[in-house]
Amino acid sequence: MTPWQQPRACSVIGAAHQRRGQPCQDASLSVSLRSCHGRLQLMAVADGHGSARYALSHRGSALACQVAQQAVETALVQTPLADRQRWLQLLGRELAASIQQQWLHAIKADWFEHSQGNDQAFSPLSYGTTLGLVLLAPEWWGCTGIGDWDLVGVTRQGTAELLSEEHGHRGSEATGSLCQPPEQQHWQQRARLELGSPLRALVLSTDGVRKSCATDADYLHLCAGVVDLHNSDELEEGLAWITAEGSGDDVSLAIARRGQAPDRRRALGGGVLLAAAALALGSWLLSRRDTPLRAIARELCAQPDQIRSNLSQRRAQFRMLLEQPLAATQLRERVAVDPLGALIATSQNAAVPGCPELSRELAWQWKRARTPQPPANGKMPAAAIPGAAPVNP
Repeated sequence: MTPWQQPRACSVIGAAHQRRGQPCQDASLSVSLRSCHGRLQLMAVADGHGSARYALSHRGSALACQVAQQAVETALVQTPLADRQRWLQLLGRELAASIQQQWLHAIKADWFEHSQGNDQAFSPLSYGTTLGLVLLAPEWWGCTGIGDWDLVGVTRQGTAELLSEEHGHRGSEATGSLCQPPEQQHWQQRARLELGSPLRALVLSTDGVRKSCATDADYLHLCAGVVDLHNSDELEEGLAWITAEGSGDDVSLAIARRGQAPDRRRALGGGVLLAAAALALGSWLLSRRDTPLRAIARELCAQPDQIRSNLSQRRAQFRMLLEQPLAATQLRERVAVDPLGALIATSQNAAVPGCPELSRELAWQWKRARTPQPPANGKMPAAAIPGAAPVNP
């Protein structure tokens, strides 16, 4: 059977988190492990919960990936890869228990290292995170974990199928977490081991990727496209576009392939492979195809010292969008007629292409638009103009 290539993993901060000055609460890893029992590939993604109650979840997710690697390394030293029944037992219970124990130890050590001057008591809730794992042996692959991560398989014909998802909390923001008591965790529900699978690739992702797609069909189409990306920079840029155009949440992808990918460029007329994904959320367009938004952003960024004056001329438009949220849709639909207006409308709830100077100036203009102006008699209005509803991470 064709062996698995070295997997790749990437995490990108969510557009909404970036605007709020929050850290990336996702973490991911891809690593090749070896012992006397052979070679085992590991992919992992973790998604910290992120609200005030889980203030340290960005460290919780990173530590979850670290201890998962340690636990799998220990299991590999002790367990022959040929003993598939034993590995299934590990995926369902013992590996979970080891990860849970090591994670609690790691977050407690992290707390005491960084909690000087903090009067709050230690609580695992502060570090709450999901965790999804995929193990890739020469003759089998397996998965396990807790929370709302997703795993997709891609066949040699290019079709994609959802192999594992969280069912208990589907359709809500609630999810399983490492910070829950062990009796409330159900790793065995996600434990799976497949022998001799015909799949060409596996795609593991945090929930921000799937939430950014209009439909599950779009999500599967996306996964079928990303497996043929060879350039890590394109993958990172694509994830940045996904969060900007979609949920605004942090996003992580880990990809494993068997053998060499077929050359689909000729069949696609020379287009970059990811263009075939064609997401309903606006697509990544990693083919670098120009758009009116890209063109106006490029024009503004060519003269950064003029960005403020150009945007200040649209001050009334910023305020109108705050008072009339439905106008944003109309502006985006008229992008060919008024690309700057469409860019301003897009920036209200998502990152836009361009340069750091443009992003900073747009943020400043929105802040200024939300600042109430005193009336002529010098009195402040009873309430400020409402801002745009935050993107649900």
